[in-house]
Amino acid sequence: MQNIMKNTKTYFILTITVLLSLFSCEIEETVDPNQPSADGVLKNATIGQLNELVTGILASTSSGLGVYYEVAGVVGRDVYRFDTADPRYVGDLMGTGNLDNSAFYTNTSYAQRYATIKTANILIEACQNTPVLTAEQVEGYLGFANTLKAFELLNVLNQQYDNGIRIEVADPLNLGPFTANAAEALAQIATIFSEAAVHNAAAGNSFAFDLTSGFETEADADSFTIPANFGKFIKALQARVELYRGNFAQALTFVNQSFIDESGNFNLGVYRVFANASGDRVNPLFFPQNTNGTTRLAHPTWLTDAIPGDLRLSKATIRNEVAETADLVATHDAFRYTSNTSPIAIIRNEELLLIKAEALIQTNQFADAKTIIDLIRVDVGGIGVYTGPLASPEMIDELLFQRRYSLWDEGHRWIDMRRYNRLDELTIDRPGDSVIPQLPRPFNEIGVQGG
Repeated sequence: MQNIMKNTKTYFILTITVLLSLFSCEIEETVDPNQPSADGVLKNATIGQLNELVTGILASTSSGLGVYYEVAGVVGRDVYRFDTADPRYVGDLMGTGNLDNSAFYTNTSYAQRYATIKTANILIEACQNTPVLTAEQVEGYLGFANTLKAFELLNVLNQQYDNGIRIEVADPLNLGPFTANAAEALAQIATIFSEAAVHNAAAGNSFAFDLTSGFETEADADSFTIPANFGKFIKALQARVELYRGNFAQALTFVNQSFIDESGNFNLGVYRVFANASGDRVNPLFFPQNTNGTTRLAHPTWLTDAIPGDLRLSKATIRNEVAETADLVATHDAFRYTSNTSPIAIIRNEELLLIKAEALIQTNQFADAKTIIDLIRVDVGGIGVYTGPLASPEMIDELLFQRRYSLWDEGHRWIDMRRYNRLDELTIDRPGDSVIPQLPRPFNEIGVQGG
């Protein structure tokens, strides 16, 4: 199957016509005379037009990722971003003062995530008004669109948190209100994932559309590109959401229904993929080793807090010369992504194992949790088995430690420490720094209808 999607430039066909404004959730409609407009697909669309929407959604999920991960990584003290063109990476995001609600770190990812959501909403409406589709094909589109919609809402929430987020944005003239807090948003996101799972279960044996190679695996060419296995991907994301909600018994149920494999490849999963051909996107988190000026670096505490000999430390490589700026010093490059075409995981088996371990700990199944933690420690970390008490809070400490090293530079640390009310345990690098709990609501969202 294709590496990215056939001609990823199709991302600009319908997503651009419905892109959310960079600074608010208002939709600016334009018409490309050479391509179908949004109105042109809402009724009587062809399968080709619907599949262009699928392509646009997948491409959109890979846009604005650099900012999303840099915010999570810098605030969560996974990485430093030294950037000669923008000192805010070592200033604002390190908590040196008030955050700017009109800055790139507030708006870029926010707008792009809602652009994906808007395109998903168009697909949801369009596929139900397309007579040429079978009932199973409609269900397939609905399952896919709702899954990616819920996933992107979760990504918005990860940065906005208790500011709340807009769930309903299908009608640009009647935007839905902001949720009261993170808990309300998570509950609504969980509902959308549940709807996606129901639709997907009725989608038959195959989809009417193609997915990227990030949904395939070497072991199975079909992999997550067919409804039966795509459903396991949905369950994996549902498990993550229930973990965030603190519904640990439900998280355990979902993770056991996912593609988790305790004896399988820890990297098995679903990925965003990149390519360096004309019109494609490259991985924004890749920087060559020993780059100067603008580069990404491992936070020093990620190295000093590690257990000596942990094999996961290979995700950072020692520099030829120490990097320094603004009283910050780093000795290792962040090299989790080793080329500009390295994929970025949406969710993978190693995270699922850690979700299961956490859910087991939180439901007092400590011995079973230890079994999974030992898989991580031995097979990935090379640091031997866990020898601490089979009790909480010691095993929660251990679980968070293993998540820190297994999921390093994948956008989790900030979220993990926040959901356990441990942000005060993250490093304060310099006098005057602080740890940011959430980004501000974008400036042009303040006072907008529905807010």
